[in-house]
Amino acid sequence: MAQYDKVIPPGQEGTITLEIEGKKVHGTFNKKATVKTNDPKHPQLTIALAGKILSYVDIQPASRVYLSGMYGEQVSKELIVTSNEKIKDFKILKLSSNLDDKITYKVIPDSEPGKYKIKVWKNPKLPTLHTWGSLFIDTNSEHSPQKVVQVNVSTRGAIVCQPSQLNFGAFNFARAEKDKDAPTEKSLTVFKVKGDFQITNVEFTSSDFKAEVQPVEEGKKYKVVVSFVPEAKKKTYYDEMIINTDDPNEPSVRVRLLARGVGI
Repeated sequence: MAQYDKVIPPGQEGTITLEIEGKKVHGTFNKKATVKTNDPKHPQLTIALAGKILSYVDIQPASRVYLSGMYGEQVSKELIVTSNEKIKDFKILKLSSNLDDKITYKVIPDSEPGKYKIKVWKNPKLPTLHTWGSLFIDTNSEHSPQKVVQVNVSTRGAIVCQPSQLNFGAFNFARAEKDKDAPTEKSLTVFKVKGDFQITNVEFTSSDFKAEVQPVEEGKKYKVVVSFVPEAKKKTYYDEMIINTDDPNEPSVRVRLLARGVGI
């Protein structure tokens, strides 16, 4: 946005006020404004603007956490939370997540007032999986009462799924309702890097998916064919396929399933 004096008398000065809308700019920015005049010697001028947008509540090193490790491995990350507002007594009021079965977390007040550490640990007993969720930080900030940190959790194991997730893409839900006998299918390969294993059974967290296990090399490698027969609804489908095994260290392997229902 710009405000300026349209007419400047000879020998006088005028002002141009430029404003950056913080909601539309993130982090460091470099902008330019062009000023056009009726001065034959200076018909056009360029004004450069540079700066950095500060969050009311700042999270370092980033508002995204990656927790990746082998089965049984201890993995943790640390965040520093501070306020850029002129609040004398900035506080974190509550910490919660939608990944409580996969992570643990703790707020640690720093020796410096208004500064906090948040430590996040991955559950070391998680089976092989790739998933994500959110950590919610509630504060007493008037302008930013809640900050959301995305948390990506990954457990690597000797049992490998290729690909690590199945995306069925967009489908026409009306057609899916009509052609229930012709489900959409995707497949993945499950194998163990070292040693033998057996797939005992496959489970899902909803009834929209079914699976058939086909041995490729018994005790070594399997093909899992997943059939998708969705509800006749326009929505996004999220699910997990749980592949249970006889391996005592990796009793289950989880694969994320995605699909998106669209209209006619």
